Amino acid sequence: MLDSILNSPMLWISLTVGLYLLAGRLKEKWPKNPLFTPLVFAIVMIIMLLLATDISIDTYNTGGRFFSLFVTPATVALAIKLKKNIVYLKKYYAAILSGIVSGVIFHTIMIYAFALLFQFDHNMGATLLPKSITTAIAVGVSDSLGGIVSLTVAVVVFTGVIGAVVGQTVFKIFKIDDPVAQGVALGSSSHAMGTTKAIEMGEVQGAMSGLSIVVTGLIVVVLAPLTVPITNLLF
Repeated sequence: MLDSILNSPMLWISLTVGLYLLAGRLKEKWPKNPLFTPLVFAIVMIIMLLLATDISIDTYNTGGRFFSLFVTPATVALAIKLKKNIVYLKKYYAAILSGIVSGVIFHTIMIYAFALLFQFDHNMGATLLPKSITTAIAVGVSDSLGGIVSLTVAVVVFTGVIGAVVGQTVFKIFKIDDPVAQGVALGSSSHAMGTTKAIEMGEVQGAMSGLSIVVTGLIVVVLAPLTVPITNLLF
């Protein structure tokens, strides 16, 4: 009886959605508490529950896997916000594109720098390279470069969580108050999770972040094959 309940997809779908909605209510009461960011809260609580009850990830995935089906459609749906705010893209397209491209280049350089510092092998370098792009694209990039796909997914999620939690604080520290700049920063560094935070911050931030996800992903896909000779040389 217990096994049939635990292996029910509806149990894990309902639990995950319920935790997300609960975090939304808690966020309304304590808006400045980063722990109540819905995506962060739901992920942390699910992990703690699985560890405390010794339930395997395979059991959770009987229902949890359905959420991955919506990653790509949800990313594409962000184009709706971009359409509503297309005037900002037309006005600042040069700054937006240069910001995204420079962000990708700097991120790639940092990955190689840390890989050399900590003496990563080829597989680990390839695993970390797509950490700042959305999961749907990162999986393909990691696999094509010879990375560890499952670890790439974990790193992508962790990167997104960090961006969603600390992004707004970073903006305050460095006095970044332009909504376009905020959106581009969140989308190009912490993909969908950062975009969730950007949408909370405002309509313009959400639109620019959604655009940045797509452009960042495309740039990484284009640059990934070019990094293979460098990766082989360094590792």
